[in-house]
Amino acid sequence: MIQRTDIDTIQSYLTDASNLQGSADVVYIPEDIKELKQIIIKCHSENTPMNPAGAGTGLTGSRVPLSGVVISTEKLTKIISIDKTKQRITVEPGIFRSEIESELGALGYFVPPSPTEKNSAIGGNVATNASGARTFKYGAIREFITGLKVFLFNGEEIILRRGENFANNYELKLLTESGRKISLHLPSINMPEIKHAAGYFLKPNMDAIDLFIGSEGTLGIISEIELSFIPLPENVLGGIIFFDDENRHIQFVEEVRRLSKENNLKDYRTVSDVSARVLEFFDVNSVNLLRDKYRQIPPDAKGAIWFEQEFSSENESAVLESWATIISEYSALGDFTWIAQNEKEHENLRQFRHELPLQVYEVYSANSQLKLGTDIAVPDVHFQESYQFVKQEIQKLQIPYVIFGHIGNCHLHTNIFIKDEEERKRAYEFYDAYIEHSLKLGGTVSAEHGIGKLKKKYLNKMFGQEAINGMKAIKQILDEKYLLNVGTLFD
Repeated sequence: MIQRTDIDTIQSYLTDASNLQGSADVVYIPEDIKELKQIIIKCHSENTPMNPAGAGTGLTGSRVPLSGVVISTEKLTKIISIDKTKQRITVEPGIFRSEIESELGALGYFVPPSPTEKNSAIGGNVATNASGARTFKYGAIREFITGLKVFLFNGEEIILRRGENFANNYELKLLTESGRKISLHLPSINMPEIKHAAGYFLKPNMDAIDLFIGSEGTLGIISEIELSFIPLPENVLGGIIFFDDENRHIQFVEEVRRLSKENNLKDYRTVSDVSARVLEFFDVNSVNLLRDKYRQIPPDAKGAIWFEQEFSSENESAVLESWATIISEYSALGDFTWIAQNEKEHENLRQFRHELPLQVYEVYSANSQLKLGTDIAVPDVHFQESYQFVKQEIQKLQIPYVIFGHIGNCHLHTNIFIKDEEERKRAYEFYDAYIEHSLKLGGTVSAEHGIGKLKKKYLNKMFGQEAINGMKAIKQILDEKYLLNVGTLFD
């Protein structure tokens, strides 16, 4: 077991990509699962708050400690097993998502959800129900988690396997490995049927494993994860499409989204029409922010779309023709489209997408500001209304901003570059109004980044105090001493 106490050494463990700063006395770095359990038992006996920490790529301060100790999973990086027959991989929580992708890719498989930050730890992905560009077709990581091992606040272990333990309506029973029975009452909440990662997953008759996925380290500390995987597609077509008109840009998205949602239900090898697995949006300000690094961006570009589609050799020509047709219908800049069909070309397009949040983060870091970025999603039917509201209200601020993200899921990130307290106040007034408007449309306050320590008031606004009290009651039973990730989700 590695133990750090020097303030300069542990400083990097006291923050995350949100720039929120925390405080802790000690950082423990277990080198195996046995040591992880020993640390948890020690902290429990001493009533010491525990803050599980992955790679620090979170954007809401979830892993940032308020007191107590940090338990880093950075040494828990083993691939425990790969079963090609059952198509399952079992790993420890500290392994990077990119390492799993590389290992499975060499065998011809992949776990489809692909968070933008490749160097995020899989434990953090599970704790926040992470998603990414391919979520448009495949859903968030929840859909591919088939098993978890979790330590509770006192070191007791719960083993969860998908399909084995379901709630009876709103009553859920858990059994620890030591034989202790735990009974939970699930509050009735109106959870939106869209991409969503805010608070506990709660539904009548739900699978027990889903309670811990997305719980942000507040119910237990994950020690082992089993994921399902699928064969890599035969071929993937990718492209960056540029647009000269914002209205046509949005209309293009609506049409591609409609076609893709129909065709993605079919075997990709039989589809000859548009069937995107990735559909990512860049507004004009996003494109302009990237121009210094990508001089080949056309000067008239008012926005862009990154897409990917799986295809077989038999339908290659038809798929290419379908995309060429729809691009020419909606953009006068079709000749400037960047196309990718081999891995090197695809990596260039992925890097283009990844470069944008990096540039955004550089601006925030240079100004030493907390990140003000939205993580809101709304139902498809309300997307245009939501987008027009954002554009209208944000332009009133007269503060620099970018809008980009997962438009396939009607989930965009609006990032505002604040330079002083007066701008901060106006920006948060916009943010509050945007959330209020989105909730009226049936949206969510967090589609993928979670709530953490920075968005607790919005979780309350979304579900109301009665539902929050119900979530707290679950935590109180599973974390009796209130030691796990204090200050995340709830005060």
